[in-house]
Amino acid sequence: MTRLTKSAFNDAPLGGPETCVNPAFPPKRYLKVRFDQCPVGLSVGVLGRKWALLILRDIGAYGVDRFNRLRASIPGIPPKVLSTRLRELEMLGLIQKLETSRSPILVRWGLTDRGRDLVPVMMMITAFQSKYHPELIHPGKPSMKVHEMYDREAMRLLEAML
Repeated sequence: MTRLTKSAFNDAPLGGPETCVNPAFPPKRYLKVRFDQCPVGLSVGVLGRKWALLILRDIGAYGVDRFNRLRASIPGIPPKVLSTRLRELEMLGLIQKLETSRSPILVRWGLTDRGRDLVPVMMMITAFQSKYHPELIHPGKPSMKVHEMYDREAMRLLEAML
């Protein structure tokens, strides 16, 4: 069983925010502020769990909102793990369960505002991979810049985060 600690996200459990805090080697570049806990370490604890970013990607970018459709869209994910990740992401306030009141109850998943704020982060990961590994992202084509990959709405999301 994984050791769990408290998170900056609604005091929900996650693993290892202290992984990045190293007082012997304080950051010397880029940062204007000092952090009590490393935001990278906190984020990795939340998002670094296997399948979490792929679930967020499929819900946010592809509109996959049902359990079995998520299973089909993420090859290899075991149903129990998908169920666990959905609960964890919901606890962290990144996704929300949307249930219909009809019988049988229809459950859908959607991003919360907090979850939508992660979309630009995933866009930048995609841009990074496109720049350094274009053969994996779009075989036979050169690397693409961010504005070449995304539509205007996506670019507005990205600019809003910067």
